[in-house]
Amino acid sequence: MPFDVKETDLPGVGKKFEMFIDEIRSVSVLIETSGKRRVFYREDPAEDYDEQLELTDSQARTLGLFLVGAYYQPVAGQISEETTDGEFIKWYSVTEGSGLAGVREDEVVIEAKTETTLLGLERDGEVRSVIEDNVVFDVGDRLIVIGTAGAHDQLGDLLASI
Repeated sequence: MPFDVKETDLPGVGKKFEMFIDEIRSVSVLIETSGKRRVFYREDPAEDYDEQLELTDSQARTLGLFLVGAYYQPVAGQISEETTDGEFIKWYSVTEGSGLAGVREDEVVIEAKTETTLLGLERDGEVRSVIEDNVVFDVGDRLIVIGTAGAHDQLGDLLASI
């Protein structure tokens, strides 16, 4: 069953996304202009939403990494790694020959030059979900990137040209 997602602009507040889990239950995420996220849940469309948790921008991005399988891929996720839009997560290692070692993220501009999204950076066993523009990539870093096969090809071409 495809997911039905409803998006609502809330002027002066932010944006609300509502997703039906099944015919009855739904979850709603309010992304405030401050970056704060509030997560709501309801068992029945006739009921009001109950707030479940509030997250900072950084906490929400980290939770998102958990949900997309950046830290752990269960067997089911390995079987169907591709989204309905054809996107999948790929890890890129920064090696001496990768062209990224010693380069700042704002010099590469991965997301602006490709149709991929940089989800995180793994460094020294720690995954960072917020990557500042001034981060210098080091040998041993691993980039967590989502995109279609074509977008990953674009990123591969970009990295080869650095």
